[in-house]
Amino acid sequence: MSTKSTKRPVFKCQQCGECCQGIGGILLQPEEMAQITAFLNLDPEDLKARYLVASPLGLQVAAQDGACVFLHNHRCLIHPVKPRICRQWPFLPALLAHPDEFEAAKGACPGLAPAASHQDFLKAASEQI
Repeated sequence: MSTKSTKRPVFKCQQCGECCQGIGGILLQPEEMAQITAFLNLDPEDLKARYLVASPLGLQVAAQDGACVFLHNHRCLIHPVKPRICRQWPFLPALLAHPDEFEAAKGACPGLAPAASHQDFLKAASEQI
């Protein structure tokens, strides 16, 4: 007889786009810009003009209507080459280091299991590596 667990995973993306809401903060590294440029079949200057904005820390992804410019119909247009910070979600340093930040994130992200403890989250993060 199988003893398969029915416990919900700590994180299972619901493709809701909530993590793509907000303005600013997605800084791009040169290799990420190159990947996005190639994926969208754009030249670097066109990518910069259409999708990026300058910030004191460097180029970052622009926002449109309060969300990432690459978010359309709850889907990421560059999902296969999305920036590192986007690939890390929800296993971000602040959520890993601070249980209260993790609890707050559970209220915003339907992909995080409401019953998951911070210890469950840390274990899930260690399994991601």
